[in-house]
Amino acid sequence: MGVILPTPHGPGRKTRPAIADDEATKPVVVASTSLAEVRATQVAILREDAAVGELLLDLVRETAGARNDEERLLGVISAFAFRAFPNATHHILATRDDIDGEIHPLIAAARSGNRPPIALSRTIVSKVLGEGVAVLVTHTQDGLSQADSIAMSGLQTAICAPLIHLDEAFGVIQLDIRRPGKGVFTRKDLDLLSVFASQVSLALDHLRLFHQQRRAFQSTLGALLHSLTLKDQPTAEHSERVQTVALEIGGQMGLGSREMGVLGVAALLHDLGKQGVRDGLLTKPDGFTEAEREEMARHAAHTQAILDKIVYPEHLREVPLVAAYHHEKMDGSGPFEIPAHAIPRGSRIIAVADAFDALMSPRAYKAALTVDEVVRILEAGKGRSWDPAVVSALRQVIPHLVSTIYSTGDTHRSSAPGDELDEAA
Repeated sequence: MGVILPTPHGPGRKTRPAIADDEATKPVVVASTSLAEVRATQVAILREDAAVGELLLDLVRETAGARNDEERLLGVISAFAFRAFPNATHHILATRDDIDGEIHPLIAAARSGNRPPIALSRTIVSKVLGEGVAVLVTHTQDGLSQADSIAMSGLQTAICAPLIHLDEAFGVIQLDIRRPGKGVFTRKDLDLLSVFASQVSLALDHLRLFHQQRRAFQSTLGALLHSLTLKDQPTAEHSERVQTVALEIGGQMGLGSREMGVLGVAALLHDLGKQGVRDGLLTKPDGFTEAEREEMARHAAHTQAILDKIVYPEHLREVPLVAAYHHEKMDGSGPFEIPAHAIPRGSRIIAVADAFDALMSPRAYKAALTVDEVVRILEAGKGRSWDPAVVSALRQVIPHLVSTIYSTGDTHRSSAPGDELDEAA
C-alpha cells in the first residue's frame, strides 16, 4: 500500500520509516468511522455479537497480563488481530515517536509467520492520524480501473484505525488482505477494528507510561550517582565496580530477575550515604581511629535515610534496606547488628563485592592486592564477615572480572576510601 518500509528485527524495535507521497497507486476510501461513532459502535457490537464480546474480553485479560512486557504485549496484539480478522493476511502497527514525531513500526506480521515489508500509505496515515478516523480502503493505479489495479497489486482491501489517547491519535493499526481469494473487508470489519484499536490503545498507553516512569526512575538514580561523584569521584567509581561485581555474583547464584533488579540498584547506591561523612575522613590517607571508624560506619544509615525518600516501583521496594545492610556481618557485629538470618541475600552479595573491590583496588596508602591475597582474606572471613555461599560464587566469576574491570592497565581503578579494608583484615 504505497511506500515499503523496513521490517523491525524484533518486536518493539523501532525502525525509522520514510513515508513518501503515493505515486503509483491511489488509495480510495470506501468507508470511514469517526471517534464519536466508534464509541457508539462499541456498545452495539458487544450487544449484537457475543463472540466478539468474548474475544475482546480475552484481549483485555491478555494485554493486562503483558502490560509491562513490550515483546509479549506486541505478540498478544498481533495474535488477536489475526484471530479477530480471519481473512487478513498482514498486520501492521505503528506509533508516533515522542521525540522526532515520525511514525515508527512496532509490528509487521504476516499470517504465514514471515516478516513482510511494512507498507503504509502517506495519504491514509495522514488521514487516520489527522482526522482521527478509521478507514476502509482500496487502491487504484493511474490508467487502470480499480479492479485491474487490485488484481495487479495483489491487494484486495485494507482497514486502518487510529490509536487514541486523550482524543489524540498517536499511531495506527492496519490489517491487509494482500492475496486474491481471501475476500475483502466490510464495514462490519471496520467497526470491529475501531473497537479493537480502542483496547490496543489502552494497552500501549499503559506501556508508554511504564517506560516513562522507568526512565524517570533511572534518571533519578543517575542524578544520585552524579551527586556522589561531585562529593567524591573515587567513591562513585567504586560504586559502579561494586554493581558490576555484585551482578556477576548474583547471576552465578541464579537470582531471579526481580532480585537482580534490586541488587543492581542497591549495589550502585550502597555508598550514597558517604555524602554525610566529612571530607577529611573520606580522603584520609591512612587507617581510622576507633571514633573515625564509627563515624564512617554511619554512612550505611545515611544511605538508608536518603534512599527511603525515593518512590520506587513495586519490584524495587527493597532497595533501601538491601543497600543499607551491605556492612552487616554474619556474626551480627555490623552497624545495625542484624543477625545473619535477617540479612537480605542482596546485602550479603554487596558486602562481598564491596570488600572484593576495596581489596583489588589501590589506595593512597596501599597497593592493590593480588587475586590470591584477596581470595585468602575472603576465605578467612567466611561465616564471620561474609556468607560462604556468596564467597564461593565470587570465586567462580573472578576470572571474568579480572579479565575485564580488573585487568592490568585499567585506568578506572582508583579506590574508594572507607572501612572495607579494616573489615577484611
